[in-house]
Amino acid sequence: MGKLREKIEEAGITPAKVGACLVVHEIIGISVLLGSWAVCYKLLKHNAAQRALQTLAQHKTYNTGKTWLERRFSTKRLPTLDAERFIIAGAMSTVFRKISAPVLVPGKIVLAVSLVRYWSS
Repeated sequence: MGKLREKIEEAGITPAKVGACLVVHEIIGISVLLGSWAVCYKLLKHNAAQRALQTLAQHKTYNTGKTWLERRFSTKRLPTLDAERFIIAGAMSTVFRKISAPVLVPGKIVLAVSLVRYWSS
């Protein structure tokens, strides 16, 4: 813990700025989550993705997720939402984010610290 404290102090991050860094880090994380989900949703319009959707639709877990999603997001509120594509896009974005976590998490930390230092100077 001592080395971490030294690194934080060397970076010029005061205890007051740690909270701001955490908020910025979470905002970046939510942006990555929503952005990757949206990109995956758009990518699922292709024919190869449609064939994969038909294969996945045979699994019980898929049907459970689809039922849950349809209860949460009624078609009255989001009439253009395709529940099947939405579920698969969510799973794809989760896999993408987990695979990229060794680069993504440190990158988010560095970006959050850099932004807080920029805004506070």
